[in-house]
Amino acid sequence: MTVADRTDAPTISAVVPVYNEENNVENAVKTLMGVLANGFSDYEILIIESGSTDLTAEIADRLAASDSHIRVIHQINREGLGSAIRLGFANSTMGYILYIDGDEPFDVGEIGRIIPLLSANDVVIGYRIGERESFKRKLFSSVYNGIIQFFFRLNVRDVNFSMKVVSRHLLKKLKLRANGCFYDAELVAEIRRTGTEICELGFVYTPRTHGESSLDKPSVILNILIEMFEYLLKRKIFGR
Repeated sequence: MTVADRTDAPTISAVVPVYNEENNVENAVKTLMGVLANGFSDYEILIIESGSTDLTAEIADRLAASDSHIRVIHQINREGLGSAIRLGFANSTMGYILYIDGDEPFDVGEIGRIIPLLSANDVVIGYRIGERESFKRKLFSSVYNGIIQFFFRLNVRDVNFSMKVVSRHLLKKLKLRANGCFYDAELVAEIRRTGTEICELGFVYTPRTHGESSLDKPSVILNILIEMFEYLLKRKIFGR
């Protein structure tokens, strides 16, 4: 009997936001399917496609047509990473919700390592093992994590790593509003607000081989700072 045949095994929704990931999305989704099928009693993969200008949307639709466990939600306008993740969370149906980027920041097959941790934890978040692909990205990551730690005291190794699993009953308690890349920090801050313990798990970082990251663009950085101070202001005013 496989793990997926057991009625006591957890169920999971995997939210995969993608934008112009034609070279990554198919492999990421197929690898994820294999892991989830063997480790969970039921699963679904929600591809949140945000107005890609390459073949990402067509590939995602083809994947969904080939397997009922896959769903695609198309955002007509590119509204930001946070909005895509929140859309995926809102449409998920399983007991746990996993968020992972479609650019494969680590070996997706390693997701199976979270399974034995779920029975005792409502939250499992990943952190990066290994170096960034450039000094610029490493500097940006270090400075950003330092700023977040200064303002929020989150006490996690890597707030921005795109592997986070949250139980459904905990997710219902979180007030998530960020549309941009501040979303990761907001998610962890909201989890801390509930007093929930966070389990951390390291993953070997895989540098991007296709496509281009936009996280270190000045406009993205500015938006992160704006959303961060908006969140701080709301916490101060409303005592959250």
